[in-house]
Amino acid sequence: MRRIGPGAARLILALLACQTAAVAAPAQQPPAQKAPVAEPPRAPDPSAPPAPNPTPAAAPTPVQPCGARAARYESGKGFTMVITRAGQVKTTNPLRPLTPEVNEVLQVVIAGKVATAYGPDFTTLRRGTAPAAIEAMLGGPIRWEPTLPTLADPIAIVTEEGSTLAQLTFRTCEDPPAVKAPPKAQAKKKAPAKRPAPKAAEKAPPGFSMPQGAIAE
Repeated sequence: MRRIGPGAARLILALLACQTAAVAAPAQQPPAQKAPVAEPPRAPDPSAPPAPNPTPAAAPTPVQPCGARAARYESGKGFTMVITRAGQVKTTNPLRPLTPEVNEVLQVVIAGKVATAYGPDFTTLRRGTAPAAIEAMLGGPIRWEPTLPTLADPIAIVTEEGSTLAQLTFRTCEDPPAVKAPPKAQAKKKAPAKRPAPKAAEKAPPGFSMPQGAIAE
């Protein structure tokens, strides 16, 4: 039997060690991880409450005209005016007979009392009193419309000098509000007519006799 030298023995041992490491290496690697299997979507539970909507719905835009109902206007300071009727007063200026003057008139309810607002258009109106007083001031009857037309938004209420009292914005249509009945005017009692005092009988001067029947009794 042929002997193997020490160098050849070490080379054989080194080759055997490399083969053993190559065979054991795959066994030492961790097993490959499997990809997770996606679960099918679940059907929604009808008994569960609906999920909250992250974007709140915008408020509905108020719509005009209100027709046979009333139109409520408000200011930023809590002032409320409810418009119940709209009309016009047409008058003729003698200097311009072919061009009649037109004033828009609104009947409004403020704090349960009836008042008016008038002006050349709906955007800028002056405050007024009762409709009859506005007719007497403008010199013509108010021709009321059967329903409310499309009104301006906003409406400015001004004084006679033109300074703004309130800037009102349309809010909603509503039923005409109840108004307070005006107090009944009590008839004044006429004072009895005073009768003139009877004139004193004229006296005849001394030495002059007044004939009988000259002064009626």
